[in-house]
Amino acid sequence: MNINGMKIKLNLGSGGKPLEDYINIDRNVSAPKVDLVYDLDEYPWPFKTESVIEVVAEHCLEHLIDHNRAMKEIHRVLVKGGLAKIKVPHFTWQFAFHDPTHRHFFGYNTFFYYARDCGYFDFKFSSCKSRITFGKRLSIWNIILEPMFNLFPNVYEQSPLRIFPALTVDAELIK
Repeated sequence: MNINGMKIKLNLGSGGKPLEDYINIDRNVSAPKVDLVYDLDEYPWPFKTESVIEVVAEHCLEHLIDHNRAMKEIHRVLVKGGLAKIKVPHFTWQFAFHDPTHRHFFGYNTFFYYARDCGYFDFKFSSCKSRITFGKRLSIWNIILEPMFNLFPNVYEQSPLRIFPALTVDAELIK
């Protein structure tokens, strides 16, 4: 679907990071270049079913009351073949817990639940890719260990290797 000849792309919870060629959505009226002031905890979102080609949600889902409901809404608004790019704090990152506005914590496998028949949801994405990212600020061990930990993410998350905290889980889901 197009609005004025443009394909619709959403930047959910745009905050201080508005994106060009996206509809930047935030509930903070003071957010820079916000196009739509909207509380994403209110459903349904003001977009038609299968009207959006891409959704970006960077550091947004952890703030919502029900991130599963938000994932269902992302699925609803995306066209078949549409892309959802999601970035959330990894549960090992200290600031995931320090921020009192964070309601949810995420691991490597979290988003795969939305792309399989797990019995929890009445929607399903056709595919999911997930990656754990580490801060590379002055931490050479992050640069060395990140590729290895992404080869064996379950070993990383279920062992003392978590002493090397990850920053984010980055997921891409296709409807």
